[in-house]
Formats: sequence, structure tokens, C-alpha cells
Amino acid sequence: MNLDNLVMTTRIRLARNLAHIPFACHDRKIFKRIADSITRNRPDLNAFNINELPIRDSLFEQHLISADFLQHAKTGVLVTNHDNTINIMIGEEDHLRIQAITNCYELGRTYQTAKTIADQLEKDFEIAKDPQLGYLTKCPTNLGGGLRASVMIYLPALTITKKIADVFQELDNQKITIRGVYGENSDASGCIYQISNQNCINMSDNAIINMIHRVVSRLATTELNLEHELWQKSPDKIIDKVMRAWGILTNAHLLSSDEVVEQLVWIKLGIGFKILNFRNNRIIDDLFFITKPNTIITNFHLQNATQLQRDKKRAEEVREKLLIFRIK
Repeated sequence: MNLDNLVMTTRIRLARNLAHIPFACHDRKIFKRIADSITRNRPDLNAFNINELPIRDSLFEQHLISADFLQHAKTGVLVTNHDNTINIMIGEEDHLRIQAITNCYELGRTYQTAKTIADQLEKDFEIAKDPQLGYLTKCPTNLGGGLRASVMIYLPALTITKKIADVFQELDNQKITIRGVYGENSDASGCIYQISNQNCINMSDNAIINMIHRVVSRLATTELNLEHELWQKSPDKIIDKVMRAWGILTNAHLLSSDEVVEQLVWIKLGIGFKILNFRNNRIIDDLFFITKPNTIITNFHLQNATQLQRDKKRAEEVREKLLIFRIK
């Protein structure tokens, strides 16, 4: 099964805490010592004090750091690489949240990236661990391996037909959480959902990854079958929706971030039905996030711009990217 147009990212997060230090630690000296150790072993990574990082709100919009980390910005340290596929939040809810992100469906490889960093840290520091409970974490649901395996998946047909509610109910009984893009209490903007394990207790890392894989595969099968049914029922209506979205996004003089998301849903659906073709379909996934308000402000230095000016720049950016990458 080809999941390229459905799965947007695979994310592995490992929670770790230093032994003999309270969970509610906000000591930047300790966090800096951890960051220095990581960057010494990995010269491809760089450390930043999060409160001194002008792009921190943009990083949150792009789903690279958490809301909780922003709340601890005064003491938090971010360790990251140039393409943001590794983001280590030091001083979030736990002392360390090691994140590896892949822009495709790749649970195994992404897990190995995060685990390699975690294993090295365990050589350099004494990590809080219990023989029975596993890694000790602030939230009891993370006890054990401290692992959250998460897949960001695009489910338009399930959303449009409102059958996503049945999915929510079914997964809630299977140790699986389904949320919006920005985690708990966020909406599923753009028909995009996060699928992740609810807890780590009494589960090995392999068991969690295999569970997520089974759920994602089943969800993808259901989604693709439903998309096929919608196409069989009314292809002309779908083509019309897709081409209207194309017309808006490539001709509008002003675009809000909400309107971009609303129309990109149909562009992605058009790719799935081969109504539209692009040299690199990932550009559509990128547009969901790089057109967010703070990211537009940061990327184009629009701190003093009006809303109208930002909407104009957003429309220009979307139009340029779509026209460059489309294959006619």
C-alpha cells in the first residue's frame, strides 16, 4: 500500500530524566550541561536558548516543538539540526524530550535515530530508571520506555463523510490516541490527525511501534476505500472542488492561513485522484505549515506588517510554489 499521499510525518519521541534531580527542575545550567554533552557527541546538532530564539513560535506552528516547551522558554534549551529532523527539548515536562521526525512513513528508521541519541545520553549521564517501572517520567503514562510513536496522517474522506467519529471511538479502546495537529484539545485542521500510543506501561518499544503500524495501515485502507467510493459516486463534483481550490490558490490576491488549509485539503485529494500532478508532492504538505501566521512573519520579516500585507505575501508564496511544482 502506498501511503505517500496520506502520511505527512513520522515522529518518535523519547522522554528521559536525570537521576537525583526533581522533575520540576528549571535550572538552565543543568540543561546547558546536557546540551553541551549532546552537541559534543553530535557536531551536526546545535543548541539554542529557546527564549532567545526569534523563530520559536514558528517552530511550534510547524509542529517541531510543543506548547509546554514554550511555557518553559525562560530556562528551556533546544538542540536541533539544520533541517529540523532532530529536535531535543531540554526542560519541557521531562528533562529531555528527544524527537526524531521523518517526512514520510518510516517508523523503524525514525525510532533508531531517536534511540541512538538516547543511548549516548545514558552513557554520559545517570538516567532515572527503575527495574520494574522502566524509565521514570513526570507523567505516569510515559513510564516504561518513555516512547511516543506518532504518525501525522491526512484523512479527508473520513472527515468529509463524518465517519472519523467512529474511528475516534474505536481507537480510544485500543490504547491509541487520535488528535489534531497540535496535540490535545486541538482541532483537525486540514483533515490532518496525529495517531499515537496512549501510554508506554507494560509495552516494549517494538510492541508500541507495531501497534501504531497496524492502526495506520488499517486507517489508510479505510480512507482509500472511502475515497474510491466517493469517486465512484460523483467524480465530477470532486474534480470541480479540486479545480476550484486550484483556481483560488493560484489566483487569489489575498489569502488567510485558514483559507489556505481549507483549499489545500482538496489539492491533496486531487493528487490522490491524479487530477493534479506535482514534481514533488511534499510541497503541498509543507504549505500547510509554512503559511501559518508566525511562520509567514518570521520567514519574510513581516514583524511590522499589517494583516493585509501578510495575507498578500501568503497568497504570493502559495501561488509561486504551486505553479513551480505542478506538472501539466
